[in-house]
Amino acid sequence: MVYFKGRPSDIKPCTLRRVTLDTQLIISLVILIVLADIGAIILFIKYRRGHMDKNPFLILLQKEATIFYYALFRWKVNPKEGTYAYHKGSNYFWLFIALLHEQVIEAFAFHYYLKDVDPLRADILVVLHVYSILYMLGDYNLVRNSPIQFKGDQVLMKVGVRRSLLFRTEDVAAIQPARTQYAKSGGIIHEKQVFHVAMLPRVFTRVFGMIDELRYEIIFKEPIEARGYFGQKKVVEKALIYMEDAEPFIQDLREKVLGEDETLDDAVIVT
Repeated sequence: MVYFKGRPSDIKPCTLRRVTLDTQLIISLVILIVLADIGAIILFIKYRRGHMDKNPFLILLQKEATIFYYALFRWKVNPKEGTYAYHKGSNYFWLFIALLHEQVIEAFAFHYYLKDVDPLRADILVVLHVYSILYMLGDYNLVRNSPIQFKGDQVLMKVGVRRSLLFRTEDVAAIQPARTQYAKSGGIIHEKQVFHVAMLPRVFTRVFGMIDELRYEIIFKEPIEARGYFGQKKVVEKALIYMEDAEPFIQDLREKVLGEDETLDDAVIVT
C-alpha cells in the first residue's frame, strides 16, 4: 500500500501512474484467479460425474510437460510406414508464424515500456509471453508428430494433445467426399457430434471463420467416444478429414473396411 503526505498537488504524475498500474494489476490477477477457480470446479464436477476417466489436473500437468518437451527437443518429424500426416498444406502454418512474431514483438514492447514504470508487471508479462511462445511451439510440433495411424484393425486419430479418437475399421459405415457447409448469411455451419482432424485450432474457426479445406468424412455405424484436452468424453457420429493429400489414407482405410466387412457394398464407401 502506498501512502502520501502533503497536498494532492504535490503528488507527481509518475506516482499516480504507478498507483493506477498497481490497481489494474491487482484487478487483473483477481479476475484470472476467479476464472481459474470456476474452470477447476467445472472440471472437478465432470470428473466426479464420470465424464473423465482420469484426474483432469494430472492430465493437465502431463500434457503441459509433453508440450514443453516437444517445444524444446522434438523438432524433427520422422515419418513412419502406415501413418498419414494431416498438417501439410494447413493454413495454420502462416498464422502460426504471424502469432510467434506478434508474441516476440509484444514481449519486447511491453517490457521496454513498463520496465521503469512498473518492473513487476513487466516481468510478469515477459514470463507470460515466453510461456505462450513455448506452448505454441510445442503444440505445433506435437501436431506435426501426431499423424493418423493404423494399429491393426484400429485407427488412431490424435490432434496433438488437443483431442483424440480411436475406432475400429468395422465401425465405419461410409466414407465419402465432403465440403464445408455455409449458411445463407455466409457463416460456417458447425456440425455437432463430429471429430475434426485438422491442424488449425478450432477456436480460430469458431471466432474468425478460418478453416482448412474439408476433403472427406468418415461416418460411423454407431456413435463413438472421442476425448478432449482434459480427457473429457464426447460422443461423435463422424470424423471430418482436413488433409491436403487425403487419398492415400482414404484408399487404405477403404481397403481395410471392405476387408473387415464383406457385406458392405462398394457404393457405400465412395472415393
